[in-house]
Amino acid sequence: MNKNKITALLCAACVVLTSAASVFAEPTDDAGEADTGVSDGITDTADTDSQISSDVIYMEDDSLTQPDITASQAALLLDIDSGRLLYGKNIDVKLYPASLTKIMTAVIALEQGNLDDTVTVTYDAISSINYLEDSNMGLLTDEQLTLDQLVSAMLIHSANDAANVIACHISGSMDAFVELMNSKAAELGMSNTHFENPSGSHDDNNYTTARDIATLAQYAMQNEKFKEIVKTPIYKIPETNKYTIGERTLVNTNLFLGTSRSMYQYYAPATGIKTGHTSQAGYCLVASASYNDCNLIAVSMKCDQTDSYGDPYTYTDCRTLFEFAFNNYVNQQLAAPGDIISDSKVYEAKNDTRVALTVDTNVSALVPSDIDAAADIVTNIEVPEQISAPVTKGEQIGTVSYTYNGTQIGTANLIATNDVARNGFLHVFNSIMKVITSPFFFIPVILLIILALYMRHRKRKLERKRRIQQLRKAREGRNPRTGQPIPDRRTERIERQRRNAKDSNSRYRK
Repeated sequence: MNKNKITALLCAACVVLTSAASVFAEPTDDAGEADTGVSDGITDTADTDSQISSDVIYMEDDSLTQPDITASQAALLLDIDSGRLLYGKNIDVKLYPASLTKIMTAVIALEQGNLDDTVTVTYDAISSINYLEDSNMGLLTDEQLTLDQLVSAMLIHSANDAANVIACHISGSMDAFVELMNSKAAELGMSNTHFENPSGSHDDNNYTTARDIATLAQYAMQNEKFKEIVKTPIYKIPETNKYTIGERTLVNTNLFLGTSRSMYQYYAPATGIKTGHTSQAGYCLVASASYNDCNLIAVSMKCDQTDSYGDPYTYTDCRTLFEFAFNNYVNQQLAAPGDIISDSKVYEAKNDTRVALTVDTNVSALVPSDIDAAADIVTNIEVPEQISAPVTKGEQIGTVSYTYNGTQIGTANLIATNDVARNGFLHVFNSIMKVITSPFFFIPVILLIILALYMRHRKRKLERKRRIQQLRKAREGRNPRTGQPIPDRRTERIERQRRNAKDSNSRYRK
């Protein structure tokens, strides 16, 4: 038997032993109990406990009976579709996430990697893995798998070695990958979260909150591939170039999804998502469930108790949260295409036709089953102040949103349900009036009028000046036009008579 065969058999034995043990208890994800780093978040388990001196409880609807959540130090119930918080307990207390960290690792891999890539396992990526203590899938140095297989094994079987290999493949090193994780956390608004490694192995600087991890889970569940992976109860990987002793059978660590690990925790509405456990973090669970169109995320963190079957109490608390929602909330339809949401007047409409508006898609929301929808749900319609003809059926005109208790629970575009023709004569008349009353027309006209009045005034002023000069010259005995002296009429008449008399006398003298 060659050396590779012996190595493969030993690793396979480790995997089998680990899987067998996990039937009765969830795998531990830490890479070691001790940590010497100085943390800005949580320094030790005692400090974690001191943060929760008194529980801070949030209930969206105080009229409902509060769910009994005692084992989890932090817990949360979220409506996936709207992102509304239905219940919360210590949701902003910083806690260790353990393998819930792998949700972020998967998000980065799905968004920045190619699932069809062939990935080669390097020694540096798996050298820190303790194959007898850490949750793993038994990866071997130089083994080749697809990125799809690694992401699936990491989420389903909580394989720490797969998480490390993914990080090195995407970013070249785990440190560089962690930078991507923290950048993505900041992008998602996870303000109380910091990651130190891709697997969730214990580190005092690897922390989050129930609110932040729910934000991450809601975001991740928008990815169809992620949703498909986290609801898979059993995943099989064929032999590889190094692992040649048969296919790997990986059982989901989420007890809600099957009976392979526990006969008592299977929960039919469950659809995912991820478990986690270290001695410092306790048992953690982010679970999702759907029933009667109610899509929920429940979070349980820092749970140190197990039930009578030896299973973590995280399942009891998450089941309690789910049943609380399923018993007290309903998915109520708020609007559907064809429902008339608003009726508006249309400017320049032919025959004064109005336009009726409806939503472009179904709008529904999770609301308490005993509320009066007409009184408790507020409808906010936003349309332009003036809707102008012509309007085409199906044209988007505005938006509508619905709020409950001050939180938006649904929104949709408003579209026209009918055509509205334009009144041609009215449109031409209004266009002319707009031109006439427009500042671009009115101001030049005013300026022209002012200029004309000024020119008229100037002309009159010059004419008056000219007349004054004429009168002045006339008084001086000069012709206003020629400037020559004007003869006196009386003198001119006497002179004319004298000349006539002279002429008469001269005739007689002859």
